[in-house]
Amino acid sequence: MLQQVEEQPLEGCECAVCFIKRPFILHHLPYRGVYHRLCTALILDSRMGSFCPIFFDIFLHNPPPPHLYLQCSKCTSVSHLSCIPNAASSSQGYLCPPCSNPNFTFFFATPNHDNAIEINVHLAKQLVVTATIVSESIHNVTDIARINAENRVKEALLAKDEAAEYWERIRCRKQGSETKMVRTCEEEMHEWC
Repeated sequence: MLQQVEEQPLEGCECAVCFIKRPFILHHLPYRGVYHRLCTALILDSRMGSFCPIFFDIFLHNPPPPHLYLQCSKCTSVSHLSCIPNAASSSQGYLCPPCSNPNFTFFFATPNHDNAIEINVHLAKQLVVTATIVSESIHNVTDIARINAENRVKEALLAKDEAAEYWERIRCRKQGSETKMVRTCEEEMHEWC
């Protein structure tokens, strides 16, 4: 599948964190509490424990059983044993691809001579993992926003009830003072008569 790269101005077309100019795909999602446009590589780098970095099988809510994976000795990355060549010898000090190669980058896609980027199966799997992570992140943000909104509604209803209670107290005091004034006036009138 070939995707033509559009010529775009450089402003606004870079990852907000790693500052890669004109990345192929930017994802708009919260990063450390603020919405940013982030590149695929950064999202994958920041969520290493959420997928196998070799096969790109995602396991956000269902990690593989411990006897079927190896964890990187440097990061939180988890790889399937079946994905790791020479897994038996790697169990001592396994390093995932990003930790074992200092020049490693996720989603390394460069335009060819026709200025087109070919999305192969490997890149497509990375995009699916990234899209799943982004979707999960946005779902979590909406859940938190919903909970915050519900709490604010409860607080507003409580404040409304308290205000109504105070208003009732003021009305009763005012009514009581008016009654007192009427009694005082009536008593004064009886005294004069």
